[in-house]
Amino acid sequence: MPFQTQKTAQENRALDLAAALFSALGAEVPHRAELEEEAAALLAGQGGRSDALRKILSLCDGSDSPQALYLCAKACAWLGSGYRGKTVEYASRYLEGPAWQALPSGLTEQNGIRFEKSAAVHADLLRDIAQAELILGDVRNAHSHSMAACRLEPHNAMNFVKAAEAVEKRSGRGEALRFLREQRKSPWFTPVKYRDAAGRIAANDLFREQLNAAIRKLELKTDASQEDAFHL
Repeated sequence: MPFQTQKTAQENRALDLAAALFSALGAEVPHRAELEEEAAALLAGQGGRSDALRKILSLCDGSDSPQALYLCAKACAWLGSGYRGKTVEYASRYLEGPAWQALPSGLTEQNGIRFEKSAAVHADLLRDIAQAELILGDVRNAHSHSMAACRLEPHNAMNFVKAAEAVEKRSGRGEALRFLREQRKSPWFTPVKYRDAAGRIAANDLFREQLNAAIRKLELKTDASQEDAFHL
């Protein structure tokens, strides 16, 4: 086998092992089933979850393929503290280039809601970027990326909840509350009726529940702050 071909094969196997290791940690990532046993043994030899995530980064080192960029972005997001800048870097590079073809794509339906799988993957990375940016103090970009996720997944209330966190940091709790209450006008606030696996009529009101929970949480924080101010 020519050296370059051998090197490419080794790099591809390292990436596939990284994906299998990430799956062993509980991530929903495409991976080769035949590498699961090796990944489980590799995981058992690590010092813990963080060490295993750093091993994933090590296995992807030197590759700028879509697979490597995606795995690195998600591993850094899971690592959190100390890796937030890298989360933004890897996820941004992935979103600017071609997609990892093994990731889910195509239309699907879940609990009455039809959506594009690739859009969900895209929105997930945007949430990772926004969360990292918010903690790093880059509120403007955190808000921008959260709103981009909202446009990709308007049926997912958590995108709006995350965007509200950036609004609160930038403009205060009152503005964040106004933003969230405005989402009650969304067509997704009305429960979506569908037939479940047993053929029964069901209603998906997850958007309403998550949005109202976030609004109530902010209202309680506001009430507590006002009470504290009253007693000063």
